[in-house]
Amino acid sequence: MTTDSGSSPPPGAVRRAWAALTSARGLRGVTGAALVLLWIIIPSGGIVRLTGSGLGCTDWPLCENTSVIPAMDANAWIEYTNRLLSGVVMLVVVLAAIVVASSRVATAATRIAAIIAAVATVGQVPLGAVTVVFELHPLLVASHFVLSLVALAAGVISFTGASDVAQGVHRAIDARSAWLAALGALALITVLVSGVLTTSAGPHSGDPDVIERYGTLDAAAYWHVRAVILLGVVGIIIAVVARGRRSDRGLMLPALWFIPLFIAQVVIGEAQWNLQLPWQVVVFHVAVAGLVWGVGVAALWRLARPITSASGAD
Repeated sequence: MTTDSGSSPPPGAVRRAWAALTSARGLRGVTGAALVLLWIIIPSGGIVRLTGSGLGCTDWPLCENTSVIPAMDANAWIEYTNRLLSGVVMLVVVLAAIVVASSRVATAATRIAAIIAAVATVGQVPLGAVTVVFELHPLLVASHFVLSLVALAAGVISFTGASDVAQGVHRAIDARSAWLAALGALALITVLVSGVLTTSAGPHSGDPDVIERYGTLDAAAYWHVRAVILLGVVGIIIAVVARGRRSDRGLMLPALWFIPLFIAQVVIGEAQWNLQLPWQVVVFHVAVAGLVWGVGVAALWRLARPITSASGAD
């Protein structure tokens, strides 16, 4: 019996494709794609807030009342485009979680991280609806950003785990290294929280008609600067202590990238403050913040988990 050209692929081809996707290299590819998208959505969401487009679409999930497609308005299309991109990110991240959870070669930590990334990404949907309903309350807008960073951190851990599997590298928690990584994580989170609070107090509410802010900008910026200094000091301590693990490329690569990214973030932060926070500069600060966070999480995760054996599978 013949089949037409529009028929479904044979089950054998589907099984082979799925086997390739759930293999060590397949895991690295799908988690890497999810990770890139989880970072892209951070500056995308920042552009929505910084251009005053947060209420460009006043309804959810529709844009305006009964209309799915927004009117010919720049702010509406900026918000709508971010919603469409968010949908793509959610689909890819959920797919990655399904692939990782189904894979026989993925570690437990990699599976858990992939699932957390998917749950956090899906959670952005109801949180976005609530944020619109409450007309961009600064703490709800801030929680949107924080949840994006939670998803990004989980995506980083999922990708690093998949990369280790692809390279035949096995790691285990080391108590002494874990304490140092925990100190670094605390400093990194402190910078994150203080930065989010500074944003909540700043002039970019997400819509010109929304004037409610949380706290005062000068006070928030004062503590944020000191948190950044603390992170720099802790980073130096970690670099000195971890210098004996130069052969661990999985640790050294993100650690070395962290240094120029951190310096760039400080320079951009100082520039945006002196220029009175123009949105075009602030959006770079948001984008680089995502990179600093992601690279920092990767370095700290690998710091806490030294290599125990390596077979060089890749």
